[in-house]
Amino acid sequence: MSAMGDTGKSGPGDWEFSLEMGVRDYELDLQGIVNNANYLHYFEHARHAFILSRGVDFAALHAAGIDPVVYRAEVDYREALRSGDAFTVKVRAHREGRLKLVFEESLVNSSGREAAAGRFVTAMVRGGRPCPPPPEVLLALEKSPD
Repeated sequence: MSAMGDTGKSGPGDWEFSLEMGVRDYELDLQGIVNNANYLHYFEHARHAFILSRGVDFAALHAAGIDPVVYRAEVDYREALRSGDAFTVKVRAHREGRLKLVFEESLVNSSGREAAAGRFVTAMVRGGRPCPPPPEVLLALEKSPD
């Protein structure tokens, strides 16, 4: 079965992508650590970069009347990031059922420890209704990065 199978699982190395980022001072809260909402921004930016690296263009999907929508987000915060910290967001995805694409993400600090983990369930929407991901999106996400 391919990585896009309906198993709800992806093996080691399936669909992996990494993006290096850094904490900016304006992302800190009063405690001097990254505000929890900013982790959602980090994860979203990495997901979009992952998808784009596979040749999927959100603007083209939207022009075709299809919009990817996150409808469930789960984040486990493990270790605080601070001003100037470097980190890497790792992304892996799999298809779940007929309609869902699930993105599993890990935010790893420069010491190699996981600072946060996220799971984002998405669906494609056409005309306000969920629809299966287009075949070209599934094929693009299955391919290895260029």
